[in-house]
Amino acid sequence: MIPQYLLSVDFHPYQPDFHQDSEPLLDWSLWEKYRSEVVHPCLTFKPENISLAKRNMEKFSWARNYVTNLERTAQHYLELTDKSTLESLIEATTPGDPLWTPCPACRDQGKPVHPHGLWTWDIQSPDQLECTECATVFPNPSYPESVILQTTWGNPQNISYYGGEPFTIFGFTQGRPSFTANIRSRKVQWCAGFARLLAEVYILTDKALYAEACKRILLRLAACYPHWLVHVGYGEYADMDPKTASLHISRLPQPELTPPPNKPDGALWTGFWSAGRASGVGLESDFIRKVVEAYDMTASARDRNGIRIYSEEECILIERDLLLESTILLVCDKKMNNKSVSNRTAVALVGMCVGHPGLFRFGLEGFYKTINEWFLPDGTTSESIFYGLMTLGGIWDFAEASKGYRDPVGYTDDSGTRIEDLNVYTQTGYDKILEAFFNGLQGDLTYPPYADSFHGLILDPAYVDLMVANYPANEQYLALLKEVCGKDLQVPSGPVNPMYFEDDMESFFLMTHELPYDLARPNSPSSFSLFFRDPDLVNLKTSRLQLQDWCPPKLRIGHMRTGADGRESLLLLSASEWGIHHERDSLHLYYWKNGVELLPDLGYLWDHPLKQNNIRTLAHNTVLIDEENQKTQGRGGTVTFFHSSPHVKVIEATSTAYDKGLLYRRTSALVDHGGGKNYAVDFFRVEGGHIRDYVLHAPGLEYATEGISFEIEEGSLYDLRSIQKAEGKQVWKARWPAGKGMVCTFWGLGSQDEKIFLARGWGQLDWKNSDVGAENIYLIRRNVGGELKTFMSVIEGSYSGENFIRSVNVIDREGIIAVETTEGTDYIGSAFGNGDSLISYSIGPVQLRGRFSVVSLLEEDIKWTMEVEAEP
Repeated sequence: MIPQYLLSVDFHPYQPDFHQDSEPLLDWSLWEKYRSEVVHPCLTFKPENISLAKRNMEKFSWARNYVTNLERTAQHYLELTDKSTLESLIEATTPGDPLWTPCPACRDQGKPVHPHGLWTWDIQSPDQLECTECATVFPNPSYPESVILQTTWGNPQNISYYGGEPFTIFGFTQGRPSFTANIRSRKVQWCAGFARLLAEVYILTDKALYAEACKRILLRLAACYPHWLVHVGYGEYADMDPKTASLHISRLPQPELTPPPNKPDGALWTGFWSAGRASGVGLESDFIRKVVEAYDMTASARDRNGIRIYSEEECILIERDLLLESTILLVCDKKMNNKSVSNRTAVALVGMCVGHPGLFRFGLEGFYKTINEWFLPDGTTSESIFYGLMTLGGIWDFAEASKGYRDPVGYTDDSGTRIEDLNVYTQTGYDKILEAFFNGLQGDLTYPPYADSFHGLILDPAYVDLMVANYPANEQYLALLKEVCGKDLQVPSGPVNPMYFEDDMESFFLMTHELPYDLARPNSPSSFSLFFRDPDLVNLKTSRLQLQDWCPPKLRIGHMRTGADGRESLLLLSASEWGIHHERDSLHLYYWKNGVELLPDLGYLWDHPLKQNNIRTLAHNTVLIDEENQKTQGRGGTVTFFHSSPHVKVIEATSTAYDKGLLYRRTSALVDHGGGKNYAVDFFRVEGGHIRDYVLHAPGLEYATEGISFEIEEGSLYDLRSIQKAEGKQVWKARWPAGKGMVCTFWGLGSQDEKIFLARGWGQLDWKNSDVGAENIYLIRRNVGGELKTFMSVIEGSYSGENFIRSVNVIDREGIIAVETTEGTDYIGSAFGNGDSLISYSIGPVQLRGRFSVVSLLEEDIKWTMEVEAEP
């Protein structure tokens, strides 16, 4: 169980004064005292997991194929572990980082230049880097690294940089790429990944040669790592003892090395956020988690004669000079963010592996703070789905490795407490987080790309394997696993992605190998199926996978669905507050149906120089006031009501996204008649400001309109092009292809005070520039004047020629419309005025009442009704 004091969100153990020259966790005496009590393997793959893997190998061909392919990969690269080769792959000079390396050749050729560059690297040609955009290979005599900085601490090193015109790399205005430092980091990361692969092959085959090869890599790393300097990806190095640099990273006792024309300022740029020793991205954990698992899986290895592969001296050397040494930088960082959570896990893994309970507690505190402070109280992500998955990738192995953890015999911490039989799956709120990731899926089992998230993002099947293994009572988790891996579970899960790292995106996307095993990832496809999946699951019957309507109270994003299993369509309205990795998208509406986006979200451009075009308010389906972006700080959001019924799912939300917005309220609903016959209805009320623009985006440039006549507009409109303008007095509609044969039809219920604009604008989705110049249609309904305005709209997704809606009419501009369908007429009412004046409206036999109401009429007979009543 977890000691009570570690459950306090206000507790900060080991917090040093900024100016002190010590840190309790830099004392490794607990390791000396307790290291002999550790029984390996003890981390993510324990003896019971290895036994499970061998049962799967006996039963399933996919498991046997996985191990065969894994061993083939190990054999393919085994020769690279000889002493001389390892000395060239793992250099004594400090590595840089795979990022922060813009390409000067692209700049010279007038191509888009990403601040991190777009590179390929291959172990077959380990000393060169190729730009994917211009195919220039580096190092390159046309772009020599003529700027050289010399270090003095420890073993003197030469750090070289490109000597031409500097780059602006984010806020670092005189950045100089170092192609050789980039390459050094890639070689080191590859070796760490290969060591872990070799270790996994060993525990699956019991062949000593793989453990011996793994040991050679770890010993070479242990020889180099203590001499690698603390540095940041921007190319600044602390030329001093790493302990001193780690304790005073933002106020160094002597000037840092920084490439000219920069001047030293006694701090590493961005501090811990982009600091490391094996890398410079702020995620030293990526390296540490690979090597600590590699050591854990092989530390007790023996050859065919029963002789230990590792001598006691070699164990001490690796534990001290590689594993413990790697924690120095990390234990000095006390902040919690989407990087440090992973670093804390790495420290805990080292603590468990070498027998240091203080290091384990540092990681445990980080885990608890992550699930209780970084994640929201309802289990949802505090940033975005993408960064939520990244953060989950930073803690999953802590949860697995710590199962059953108990402190060394005789150990108690400073409070006199011991940890016994830990299980964070059941003893913390971790279950809410995993459940929230399940609940947030859309019908195709990807995530909607709101905030800073990418299109096509998935809940990695490997996570689902862990969810099934640890929460067997939840049948929906097994139903999801069988959906993604096949009912017979013959398809193994893919890789869990602990490399969902903000500033290591290029490594995740580009450092891949067309071989059976991807060395860029700590765990390869199907390893989770092998080690965590009970082979008897295949015989269990499950209920049908179903996704529910969902509006988590702290996230404040309503998920409204149609279909018998909730997978046919998703209407999403966001009322989330502003925060890190959020966008200017308050009351943004996203509509997905049958695999396509009817009302799309442009998604995330990561660190692209033009990413603001995807973040700005104009990039979202919402309302702009006075052509300005929504504010950030102080932007609140409130869900007024969320109601789900068999035929209608509705949400109403308000926001303070504009100071001049006296009212900013949206009411959006899905009306469902079953069998794919459904549509969305939208009431957006805004008061204040002068110009109010209701904005929608069509994916692509094809469209057609009816009931409205456009003419060329000579004036400007934001940064849009090919602008057309029309009067929007009446009901009109626009249609556009959304993909996969689906057509979106939008009905604008106009009024005398509206102008309509159609224009072309920014539509790029890919941060790697594969779609440079992409444009979308922007549809804007404009109202001028500060009085209350209600924009009313209806949106239908249907296949060509199969429209369910025949016509849409305004009954009362306060908020009553009629939607005539092939199955009758739906009367829909939203509370009048500012949305607080309850409906009490009669239309023949139809009675609309309450906050929101729908009555479906077939001829004179009422088929069904739905009403959101007044608040008590």
